[in-house]
Amino acid sequence: MGIYVQGGKKVGGMYMADGSGTYKKIGGMYYADGKGNAKKIYSSFLPAGTVLYDGSSQADWHKLTSIDIQQYQLTKPLEKLKNGIKVTYGDAYYGGVPGYNGESTEDFIKQDHTIEKLYPISQLNNNILVLTSTDIFGRIGNTAGDNIDGKIKFDLTSSVFSYQSPKNLWYAWTTTYNYQIYEYAPILKIEAY
Repeated sequence: MGIYVQGGKKVGGMYMADGSGTYKKIGGMYYADGKGNAKKIYSSFLPAGTVLYDGSSQADWHKLTSIDIQQYQLTKPLEKLKNGIKVTYGDAYYGGVPGYNGESTEDFIKQDHTIEKLYPISQLNNNILVLTSTDIFGRIGNTAGDNIDGKIKFDLTSSVFSYQSPKNLWYAWTTTYNYQIYEYAPILKIEAY
């Protein structure tokens, strides 16, 4: 089955005129991106559940303490997403645990709390999404004026994303002094949905 022209010759695809008297084969489906360009619609999307970033090893957690937005590497660019991404945020203290403690530490102490957020494709292309402490942790630290919002940004044509964790500041006390503990939201996983 196919399209035939006069003389019974089969046309093996769809063609379009290119405006200069010749024709070009159309190798897929395209959509207008609103900027005068035609973008290809992929016939094979990333399957739901495809892991695009795995932060469970804690290899990138040192970036959480930076005051600037940091870049992270995805396993694949996001251009073949069908619907969007699911981001799993964790919860970790740095410097100790809030409350009445005997010592501080220079390590991350992972908490059991996680939260998943869905981001549709329409929110992803170079939009900076603001992440508040209450959105991610469900609470703020005990120094309300010192809690800082985070940011996350994706580019659909890149395999790099940018992230700055929301940060809660907690004061903790010991028998001799008080000190500051920070709470961060490491990204544990990003997957296609």
